[in-house]
Amino acid sequence: MLLELAIADAYGAGFEYADEMIVNNDLSRYVEHPRFRLNPGSYTDDTQMSIAIAEVIVAQAPWTPKVLADSFVRAFKRGELKPQLLLPWP
Repeated sequence: MLLELAIADAYGAGFEYADEMIVNNDLSRYVEHPRFRLNPGSYTDDTQMSIAIAEVIVAQAPWTPKVLADSFVRAFKRGELKPQLLLPWP
């Protein structure tokens, strides 16, 4: 399930904040985002946070705001997880 989530996140990232692009994307290929330089396969914080939640579940850690927040921070700081964050364009 995490793999499917990451794939959907990577593909869907190209649609965020891109109204004009939706008309030109027939879902048959990756379409470059008109306002962000995203490499195909980049993922966002959505995937990163899902991984952090999965780690809490697998570890059978208590389901508390502090445990979840700590897991989010660890996932964010992890070297191999550097997402392409999509922030509104100025």
